[in-house]
Amino acid sequence: MTFLDELVKKGAVSETAIPEIEEEISTLEKTPEEVLRSRGVSVADILEAKGVYYDLPTKSIDPTTVSFDVLSNIPEESARHYNFVPIGLVDNVLEVGIVDPENVEARDALNFISNKIGMPYKLFLISESDFTKMVDGYQGLSSQVNQALSDLEVELSAEERDLSKNVEEASVDPDKEEETKIIEDAPVTKIVATVLKSAIESKTSDIHIEPTGDKVRVRFRVDGVMNTSLILPIKVHSAMVARVKILAKMKLDERRKPQDNRFSAHISGRKIDFRVSTFPTYYGEKVVIRILDSQRGVR
Repeated sequence: MTFLDELVKKGAVSETAIPEIEEEISTLEKTPEEVLRSRGVSVADILEAKGVYYDLPTKSIDPTTVSFDVLSNIPEESARHYNFVPIGLVDNVLEVGIVDPENVEARDALNFISNKIGMPYKLFLISESDFTKMVDGYQGLSSQVNQALSDLEVELSAEERDLSKNVEEASVDPDKEEETKIIEDAPVTKIVATVLKSAIESKTSDIHIEPTGDKVRVRFRVDGVMNTSLILPIKVHSAMVARVKILAKMKLDERRKPQDNRFSAHISGRKIDFRVSTFPTYYGEKVVIRILDSQRGVR
C-alpha cells in the first residue's frame, strides 16, 4: 500500500490508474507530485493523502512569512540534499518541512542538526512545490545583502571612499522632486534598497533597524508578528541610518533627539510611501519604517 491508495479512497485518482502512474514515475524519472499534478490532482489532495499515509501533520507554506533567522537553523546545502527545510520556530521548537519522510538519511541528518543547534524539532509534510519555493528563499534577501556587504568590504579595504561618502553620493538632491528614486549603486544604499524591497514583497507593515552593541538587527513585522530577518555587522549601522535619513530628508547630524518624516519611492513597479522615525538608544539610533502601500492600505 502507498499513499496513492489514499488518493483512490478520496476519489482523486482511479484504482485502475495506479499501475500506470507508478510506471510513469519510475520510467520517466519524475516525482510522484509531478506525475499526479500532470493528471489534474491538486497539491492539496496529494499533501493530505501523504499526511494520512505517513501519519504526519501537513502544512502549506507562504515562503514570504518565513524569516531568514528561521532558515539559518539549517544550512542551504543540507536542505537541498535531504529535501527538508525549516519553516517556523514555535516555543523554541524548530518546525521542519519534509518532502520524503521515508528518507532515513534525511532523518539522521536532521537529528544531527538538532543536536548541534541544541533545539528540538517537529516534522511537517510539505509539498514539493512549497519546498522548492522555500529553498529559493535562501537566495533572496540574505544573499543580496551578503553580496552588498562583500562589496562594502572591498571598498573599505581599498580606502576608495569612506562609508558616509558612499551614502551621500547615492543620495538624492532634497531640492528636487518630492518622490525619491532608490538608487542601488553604493553597497550600503543597495542594502537599504534590498531591505525595503524584501519588506514590500513579504507584506511587512514595519521595519525595525536596531543596534544591539555588536551587531545590527533588522526585524520585519508581518501580520502583527515581529521576526528577525537579518543580522548585520555593527559597522554598517551609521551608514544605514544616514541613508534612511537622506531618503526621508532628516537631519544627519541630529542623533540625540527623535525625528519623524516620510518619503515615497517606486518599488516593484508601484509607488510606496514610507513613514520614518528615529530614536536615540543606548547603542545608537534605532530606525522604524512604517510602510504605507496605497494599493493595500496601511499595513
